[in-house]
Amino acid sequence: GRAPPPRAPGRPPANPTVRSVERSSSHRATLILHSSAGNDEDSAAMEEMTEMRAAQTRETPDLSPEDISFVSSLHAACGGNIELMEGELAANLDNMHPRLVVALQMAAEEGEWKGGGGDDDVDGEEGGKFEAQMVALGTALRNVLDVRLKSGREMLADLLKSGEIRKLDSMIGKAAKDGKLDMSFFSVLSMNMKDAAFENEEGGGASVVAPTLAQGEGQPEVEGEEGQPMGANRLQILQHIYTRCQEELEKNVAPGMGLLNKLLRTEISSIRSNQLQHYLGPQATSITSPDGKTIELGGTAKPLVSHTEFVEALSGAVEQIRTLEAAGGTDRLSATNLVESIRQVAMEARVVLLESFGEGSEELDEFQGELQQVFRPGSRVES
Repeated sequence: GRAPPPRAPGRPPANPTVRSVERSSSHRATLILHSSAGNDEDSAAMEEMTEMRAAQTRETPDLSPEDISFVSSLHAACGGNIELMEGELAANLDNMHPRLVVALQMAAEEGEWKGGGGDDDVDGEEGGKFEAQMVALGTALRNVLDVRLKSGREMLADLLKSGEIRKLDSMIGKAAKDGKLDMSFFSVLSMNMKDAAFENEEGGGASVVAPTLAQGEGQPEVEGEEGQPMGANRLQILQHIYTRCQEELEKNVAPGMGLLNKLLRTEISSIRSNQLQHYLGPQATSITSPDGKTIELGGTAKPLVSHTEFVEALSGAVEQIRTLEAAGGTDRLSATNLVESIRQVAMEARVVLLESFGEGSEELDEFQGELQQVFRPGSRVES
């Protein structure tokens, strides 16, 4: 069989919006979302005008040695088969640098690739061979963006047109119930988040609202909650959408996995501790009023998420990471960092159980015993 294709060089996920792809002077691949609420003819006219403006600002990106190696290796691994290339590009889309996405689209549209004139351009006979690879991969990428990700582009466009935070959250909840938060949607969202983060880096973090649109186009601010800022930049809006989508999906997964996902998204350790206490600690069955009276709340002290379910989530996540690493889907450093993040969560969970149930308690002993099968031999979760 053929060697597995390489992972795309790129930055960690973080990117913005969709409809068609704009090549800007900063070499970004931006999915354009038109937020104005007009009729179909107005929207079509706006899109055409936006594309015309975008075309006037296009520059040919300078590919890095990693980009060139990725293109050559993926084309060779797929044997030039367009369907295989589409599948591999779809799988690597989240990791591809915006400049490579732009370059492939330009190669497909123009039917040639001459490079951006950088020091790393491929010349001579190898240059002709690389040009054919760029055109072939660009064609495959165009098929992926136009066909496979169409529903995701439309879904994200609708969300960004909401214009108000409560309406946005309501639309996300409905989309989750309708099963529209699928791989296509998250692929598009991830590409846009990556582009937005890249844009912030280029602009020193001072990007304006909705830089997704070509120069001259506007996008209304998303209204904030009472007492909060009214404006939000593109990356902040996309991050909010991502978080809310994850929260909606967690309602439909096993309680243990939902809790683990929530914890891994939370960067502040004190907040993680509160979350662990809420879900893994005993639930209050009574409260004491200011005058000293005890009010029974009913129910049981049973944790909202059983300790066994949480350990199963930890174990499943670690197993998936190791399987992905063994299959070449991620590098060793990334896999190690992910496992260490999960180990840190396990350590914090143990501390919470120790404080809640006490040293030597049955709950703590069982939790520690079950964790022994999760991490590598010799590892300890005690802190």
